[in-house]
Amino acid sequence: MAQRPRTRRAAANQDRMRERGGSLRSRPDQIALWAFAMALVVLVAAAVSGAQADSGGVSAGGGGAKAGGGGGGDCRPNARFGARVLKRPDCGGDARTLNWILRSKRFQRNVPLAQRFNTGTAATVRKFQRRRNLPVNGILRKRPRQKLVQSLPRDRATWYGPGFWGNRTACGQVLRQRTRGVAHRSLPCGTKVVVGNKGRFVRTKVIDRGPYAHGADWDLTQKLARELKFDGVGKIRVARVR
Repeated sequence: MAQRPRTRRAAANQDRMRERGGSLRSRPDQIALWAFAMALVVLVAAAVSGAQADSGGVSAGGGGAKAGGGGGGDCRPNARFGARVLKRPDCGGDARTLNWILRSKRFQRNVPLAQRFNTGTAATVRKFQRRRNLPVNGILRKRPRQKLVQSLPRDRATWYGPGFWGNRTACGQVLRQRTRGVAHRSLPCGTKVVVGNKGRFVRTKVIDRGPYAHGADWDLTQKLARELKFDGVGKIRVARVR
């Protein structure tokens, strides 16, 4: 009789051990499921990180990204002419200005009016470099750029605007404060030109007739004059696109 409590206690202990053993047997499955879930999280995180790396780590329009640069090269749509070295296949506003200037030259070779520094641009730059005894490499660095600007004619100009707002120009558009353009006595309406002053260059068109005072060759709208820091009567650089 004295052994029964021990037997019952032993049986109870054995039951508890079996329960623990069952818990231990089920734990590897839980660990495996947890490990699989963690691996899946790691894979997703790696995929997101890789996608961000491919995009350069910037959002659309982020600073420092190359925009619109199909075909390679450094593309800066709003770049100011003279602010950087230009070479093939760069693109941007400064490359377009360069192309317009080169199109004013009789020796230009298939230079586009677009914003791409292409083979025609490079060929014409090389030809200009040979004519000016510069190193011939088709790259527009500071010295050839200065020589190119100095090769443009310097014409006398004035500006106009106040008192004429709301009037229609000789080329048919209404003159407003935001209108950018030039007046010339004989060039056809719509003729493309590049106007330069104090290191600033703006692409624009002939929109009116004039000037008829001060012996000037060109009349700039007020908006264009302000963009060029031009005040009163003076000399400007002009390239007439052919």
